[in-house]
Amino acid sequence: MATEILMPALSPTMEEGTLAKWLVKEGDTVAAGDVIAEIETDKATMEFEAVDEGIIGKLLIAEGTQEVKVNTPIAVLVEDGEDADAAAANVEQAHHLTHEQGAGHHPEPAAAAPAAARAPVEVVDVAPDIPEGTKMRQMTVREALRDAMAEEMRKDERVFLMGEEVAEYQGAY
Repeated sequence: MATEILMPALSPTMEEGTLAKWLVKEGDTVAAGDVIAEIETDKATMEFEAVDEGIIGKLLIAEGTQEVKVNTPIAVLVEDGEDADAAAANVEQAHHLTHEQGAGHHPEPAAAAPAAARAPVEVVDVAPDIPEGTKMRQMTVREALRDAMAEEMRKDERVFLMGEEVAEYQGAY
Protein backbone atom coordinates (compact mmCIF):
# COMPACT_ATOMS: atom_id res chain seq x y z
CA MET A 1 0.00 0.00 0.00
CA ALA A 2 1.27 3.46 -0.89
CA THR A 3 2.36 5.76 1.91
CA GLU A 4 2.33 9.53 1.68
CA ILE A 5 5.50 11.31 2.71
CA LEU A 6 4.31 14.64 4.09
CA MET A 7 6.12 17.96 4.42
CA PRO A 8 7.36 17.84 8.02
CA ALA A 9 6.91 20.49 10.69
CA LEU A 10 10.51 20.90 11.81
CA SER A 11 9.57 23.33 14.57
CA PRO A 12 6.39 24.07 16.51
CA THR A 13 5.90 27.35 14.64
CA MET A 14 6.72 26.09 11.14
CA GLU A 15 3.82 26.51 8.71
CA GLU A 16 5.69 26.17 5.41
CA GLY A 17 9.17 25.52 4.10
CA THR A 18 11.31 25.06 1.02
CA LEU A 19 12.12 21.62 -0.32
CA ALA A 20 15.75 22.56 -0.93
CA LYS A 21 17.09 19.27 -2.29
CA TRP A 22 16.04 15.69 -2.87
CA LEU A 23 18.71 13.20 -1.79
CA VAL A 24 16.84 10.29 -3.42
CA LYS A 25 15.29 9.75 -6.83
CA GLU A 26 12.24 7.85 -8.00
CA GLY A 27 12.84 4.11 -7.79
CA ASP A 28 15.34 4.32 -4.90
CA THR A 29 14.84 1.90 -2.03
CA VAL A 30 14.85 3.58 1.38
CA ALA A 31 14.79 2.29 4.94
CA ALA A 32 13.44 4.03 8.03
CA GLY A 33 16.02 6.60 9.11
CA ASP A 34 17.54 7.17 5.65
CA VAL A 35 17.93 10.87 4.81
CA ILE A 36 15.75 11.57 1.79
CA ALA A 37 15.61 15.37 1.50
CA GLU A 38 16.83 18.70 2.79
CA ILE A 39 14.10 21.01 4.06
CA GLU A 40 14.81 24.70 4.48
CA THR A 41 12.93 26.89 6.92
CA ASP A 42 13.32 30.58 7.67
CA LYS A 43 15.80 29.60 10.40
CA ALA A 44 17.76 26.56 9.19
CA THR A 45 18.23 23.81 6.64
CA MET A 46 17.63 20.33 8.05
CA GLU A 47 17.80 16.80 6.75
CA PHE A 48 14.52 14.91 6.55
CA GLU A 49 14.50 11.16 7.21
CA ALA A 50 12.17 8.46 5.92
CA VAL A 51 9.94 7.04 8.64
CA ASP A 52 9.03 3.86 6.72
CA GLU A 53 10.82 1.53 4.36
CA GLY A 54 9.88 1.12 0.74
CA ILE A 55 10.56 2.42 -2.74
CA ILE A 56 10.30 6.08 -3.69
CA GLY A 57 7.43 5.79 -6.15
CA LYS A 58 6.95 9.42 -7.10
CA LEU A 59 8.39 12.77 -6.06
CA LEU A 60 5.34 15.06 -5.96
CA ILE A 61 7.13 18.33 -5.16
CA ALA A 62 10.04 19.50 -7.28
CA GLU A 63 13.40 20.30 -5.75
CA GLY A 64 13.67 24.00 -4.88
CA THR A 65 9.91 24.53 -4.46
CA GLN A 66 9.25 27.28 -1.94
CA GLU A 67 6.30 27.83 0.41
CA VAL A 68 5.35 24.15 0.69
CA LYS A 69 2.73 23.95 3.45
CA VAL A 70 3.30 21.56 6.35
CA ASN A 71 1.50 18.20 5.88
CA THR A 72 1.39 18.57 2.09
CA PRO A 73 2.29 15.27 0.37
CA ILE A 74 5.79 15.68 -1.09
CA ALA A 75 6.43 12.09 -2.22
CA VAL A 76 4.87 8.64 -2.37
CA LEU A 77 6.51 5.57 -0.87
CA VAL A 78 5.37 2.29 -2.46
CA GLU A 79 5.97 -1.39 -1.79
CA ASP A 80 7.80 -3.67 -4.20
CA GLY A 81 5.61 -4.41 -7.25
CA GLU A 82 3.12 -1.61 -6.59
CA ASP A 83 2.25 0.82 -9.43
CA ALA A 84 3.86 4.13 -8.46
CA ASP A 85 1.85 6.30 -10.88
CA ALA A 86 -1.52 4.95 -9.72
CA ALA A 87 -0.49 5.34 -6.09
CA ALA A 88 0.66 8.93 -6.71
CA ALA A 89 -2.61 9.76 -8.48
CA ASN A 90 -4.61 8.38 -5.55
CA VAL A 91 -2.55 10.39 -3.06
CA GLU A 92 -2.91 13.62 -5.05
CA GLN A 93 -6.65 13.08 -5.53
CA ALA A 94 -7.18 12.40 -1.83
CA HIS A 95 -5.16 15.48 -0.91
CA HIS A 96 -7.16 17.73 -3.27
CA LEU A 97 -10.49 16.39 -1.96
CA THR A 98 -9.42 16.92 1.63
CA HIS A 99 -8.09 20.39 0.85
CA GLU A 100 -11.28 21.41 -1.00
CA GLN A 101 -13.52 20.14 1.79
CA GLY A 102 -11.50 22.01 4.39
CA ALA A 103 -11.38 25.29 2.45
CA GLY A 104 -14.60 25.66 0.49
CA HIS A 105 -17.16 23.21 1.75
CA HIS A 106 -19.02 24.36 4.82
CA PRO A 107 -21.63 21.91 6.07
CA GLU A 108 -25.09 23.19 6.86
CA PRO A 109 -25.45 24.00 10.53
CA ALA A 110 -27.68 21.62 12.45
CA ALA A 111 -31.10 22.90 13.39
CA ALA A 112 -31.01 24.61 16.72
CA ALA A 113 -32.33 22.48 19.53
CA PRO A 114 -35.16 23.97 21.53
CA ALA A 115 -33.88 25.90 24.50
CA ALA A 116 -34.09 23.96 27.73
CA ALA A 117 -35.99 25.46 30.61
CA ARG A 118 -33.61 27.45 32.74
CA ALA A 119 -33.07 26.06 36.18
CA PRO A 120 -32.55 28.49 39.04
CA VAL A 121 -28.89 29.08 39.75
CA GLU A 122 -27.62 28.89 43.29
CA VAL A 123 -25.03 31.55 44.08
CA VAL A 124 -22.16 30.13 46.07
CA ASP A 125 -19.61 32.20 47.99
CA VAL A 126 -16.22 31.17 46.64
CA ALA A 127 -14.13 33.14 49.12
CA PRO A 128 -12.03 30.77 51.25
CA ASP A 129 -12.68 30.54 54.97
CA ILE A 130 -9.64 32.20 56.51
CA PRO A 131 -9.51 32.64 60.26
CA GLU A 132 -9.34 36.20 61.56
CA GLY A 133 -5.82 37.43 62.24
CA THR A 134 -4.16 35.20 59.63
CA LYS A 135 -1.33 37.07 57.95
CA MET A 136 -1.35 36.82 54.17
CA ARG A 137 1.66 37.34 51.97
CA GLN A 138 2.23 37.09 48.26
CA MET A 139 4.60 34.40 47.04
CA THR A 140 6.05 33.68 43.61
CA VAL A 141 5.89 30.21 42.10
CA ARG A 142 9.65 30.00 42.48
CA GLU A 143 9.44 30.71 46.21
CA ALA A 144 6.61 28.22 46.67
CA LEU A 145 8.55 25.49 44.87
CA ARG A 146 11.71 26.26 46.79
CA ASP A 147 9.92 26.15 50.15
CA ALA A 148 8.04 22.96 49.29
CA MET A 149 11.24 21.25 48.13
CA ALA A 150 13.07 22.33 51.28
CA GLU A 151 10.24 20.98 53.45
CA GLU A 152 10.24 17.64 51.63
CA MET A 153 14.01 17.36 51.91
CA ARG A 154 13.90 18.06 55.64
CA LYS A 155 11.45 15.16 56.09
CA ASP A 156 13.63 12.66 54.19
CA GLU A 157 16.63 11.43 56.20
CA ARG A 158 18.36 10.24 53.03
CA VAL A 159 18.70 13.81 51.72
CA PHE A 160 22.05 15.39 52.44
CA LEU A 161 21.99 18.76 54.22
CA MET A 162 23.62 20.50 51.28
CA GLY A 163 20.46 19.91 49.20
CA GLU A 164 18.43 21.85 51.74
CA GLU A 165 20.85 24.75 51.61
CA VAL A 166 20.75 24.80 47.82
CA ALA A 167 16.96 25.05 47.95
CA GLU A 168 17.07 27.83 50.56
CA TYR A 169 19.42 29.87 48.39
CA GLN A 170 17.25 29.48 45.27
CA GLY A 171 19.49 26.83 43.73
CA ALA A 172 18.14 25.00 40.72
CA TYR A 173 14.75 26.68 40.59
